[in-house]
Amino acid sequence: MAKHTPPSDQELFQIESLACDATPGPWEPQVVLDYQTGESARVVVHAPDDDGELTYVVERERDLAEADQRYIAALHPDAVLRLVREIRRLRRVGERYDALCSVLGHLNEFLERRGLVAQAQRFVEVRAQLERIHPEGIDGTVAQPGAPSARREPAEFVA
Repeated sequence: MAKHTPPSDQELFQIESLACDATPGPWEPQVVLDYQTGESARVVVHAPDDDGELTYVVERERDLAEADQRYIAALHPDAVLRLVREIRRLRRVGERYDALCSVLGHLNEFLERRGLVAQAQRFVEVRAQLERIHPEGIDGTVAQPGAPSARREPAEFVA
């Protein structure tokens, strides 16, 4: 299975632009009956919330508006599935962020109860300064790009 590639900013802009140009939603499928011929047809209509008049978006005897055609074509199943995967990925990121914030909140409460907040802040500041001055780290290891500062490889093993 191919690696998930989220929609680019350009793709998102194009989808957004097409959605703005298309007939506004909500759209809903309906079956309409022609009382003269007795034939039924499947259509898609715009059903305004205020019980206004239905606007046909897709109808057999009517040309589909060009803006609606482009919108429907752009939101083919593969495009929608990419958007759904990206939304799910971002929700997982949000859940991890919330969990991390919760842990940090508990840590802060712990430090406050013991009167250690100032010392912890100073430790973080000094550690950041040392890492800028001495990239190999204070313990003789080299930070790996993109890795958290707690995970380091010994300097002799890093090329």
